[in-house]
Amino acid sequence: MPKLEQDATLDRSSLTLATKDTFFYLAMLLNLGQKIDTINQTAGIGGRVQQLFQTLSANGITADDWKAAFGLELGSFADWPANARWPWLILALPVKDAAKANQIVEAFTRADEDATWTRTEKDGVRYLSMQSPASFIAITPAIALSNRMLVAGLDPVSVEAAMKRDGSSAADLSNSQVYKAAVRSVPAPTNFFAYVDTALLYSRLDATLRPMLLMGAAFMPAMNNYIDVSKLPSPEVITKHLSPIVSSQRYERDGYMAESVGPVTLNQAAIGLGLPAAFWAIGRQRGR
Repeated sequence: MPKLEQDATLDRSSLTLATKDTFFYLAMLLNLGQKIDTINQTAGIGGRVQQLFQTLSANGITADDWKAAFGLELGSFADWPANARWPWLILALPVKDAAKANQIVEAFTRADEDATWTRTEKDGVRYLSMQSPASFIAITPAIALSNRMLVAGLDPVSVEAAMKRDGSSAADLSNSQVYKAAVRSVPAPTNFFAYVDTALLYSRLDATLRPMLLMGAAFMPAMNNYIDVSKLPSPEVITKHLSPIVSSQRYERDGYMAESVGPVTLNQAAIGLGLPAAFWAIGRQRGR
């Protein structure tokens, strides 16, 4: 099988954005610019996704413009601070041409004619945030664009905080002994890398969901016929048995080889992460 990403390497440049509260980190080579024209013309693509790419085309943005504006490496991570009820999800792309990147970002903001975007600038970084209409799941998409990086997320505060860490030499996650040990357990990746701190994730889920279960048991005594919430083990009892999940994919000889280490496979973890993501969306709405 020929190598799909010619002359490209995975350097995990977005790792500097991650913190000690990061329980999920992903870096992969994704040549989205090469696929823009195909996605735009493919039937059956989700309405919102196709609308976004059709907007790019309508604004004169081509695949070559995307390739000139952004690097190939997509970074993503999820932070869950101890004092936060729900996690923050961040996406990051390296910027090659800030002017072209700004044109693409502005085109994206025109995808929804009813959306209202606010624009500010701080320390040479452009920040854009959208005021979402009232709905069951209210979110506030935000984008930050500098000469080095594009950062996007569903919360302006987390996006700005991540952008301020760009280029920092004091990267909390990369300096973590748990992370370092996990990285050493798999071969160096060339096009895909993923890391999940299952112990941190479980402890945050416990802190968020245990009070809900206790309250539910108090208001619905019938729950006690099936589970005694007061006897659930402390999070420390569980987390001491949990090790990180780490996955690495590399191109070797004439094909791709993927290796994963951890208590469950990366695919199983992805399914499990869907549950807290749903709770997060509902919780954010209730908290407003």
